[in-house]
Amino acid sequence: MKKRLTRSEVPQEMTWNLEDIFSGSEEWERAFKAAEADLPALEKYQGRLGEGAEVLLQCFQETEALAVRLFQVYTYASLKLAGDGTDPGNQAAMGRAGSLATRFQAVMATLRSELIALPVEVLAKHLRDERFKDFCRFIERAIADKPHVMHPETEMALASLGEILDSPGMVYERSKSSDMSFEPISDSKGKSFPMSFALYEEDYEISPDLTLRRNAFASFTKGLKAYENTYGAIWGTEVKKNVVLARLRKFPSAVHMLLHEQEVSVEAYHALHDVILKELAPHMRRYARLRKKVLGLNELLYCD
Repeated sequence: MKKRLTRSEVPQEMTWNLEDIFSGSEEWERAFKAAEADLPALEKYQGRLGEGAEVLLQCFQETEALAVRLFQVYTYASLKLAGDGTDPGNQAAMGRAGSLATRFQAVMATLRSELIALPVEVLAKHLRDERFKDFCRFIERAIADKPHVMHPETEMALASLGEILDSPGMVYERSKSSDMSFEPISDSKGKSFPMSFALYEEDYEISPDLTLRRNAFASFTKGLKAYENTYGAIWGTEVKKNVVLARLRKFPSAVHMLLHEQEVSVEAYHALHDVILKELAPHMRRYARLRKKVLGLNELLYCD
């Protein structure tokens, strides 16, 4: 059977070149500590955003500069973990990066609450100020979010719970990369192949070999079924979280809240959904019949 390579066994030329971000773990560690040390400096702006344009502009510039550095720290750790989710060092680095990002978000939540609390006419004045041209979207979002923002202390508390609120997604991703296992599969010639989540999505799912493709689908769905109760609980937790957050932020529903974050109206969402079902569905059925004919299949399955 063909062996599934670990990250350390994959040829370097076939892996991400993370040196474009940091030369290695030592440089990442220095960047992490520097960003962590600079984070408290943002607290000097708390309670001062209404003092005038100069203070607000300085706050925007400093937070943006630190956000860029934090993004690099977080992205490097995230890509390392994506490369090998079983490596304890990668898991630890991602945990630290996530914690630092949560602390940054907590500070930002307080500052953002202050910004949103400013009168609309003041925010509109800043929008017309050429000095704020790079931060217009941030101000526009602040105006749009005014009806849904809570007390600053509540916002900071929620931001501090960022890692916990993000845990459903983290558990799902960690289980995919570290714990999930599948039965090996064979192709039309009887050759055996290893099976994994990544291999299925990137290779076997689109294989022209009918036997390999269908065997891969059978192995994939069987492996997923072993986790159906766990993933059901994870999904249920994510749904309940969004329902509670929507209620706290005075949205009619979780759907309204999630669409608001993407600046999409509920009407546009339902219109798109209806158009897809009404207009696209007939063409997809024709495509399925044509695909079945071209592939010479007696029966067209989902995996085909």
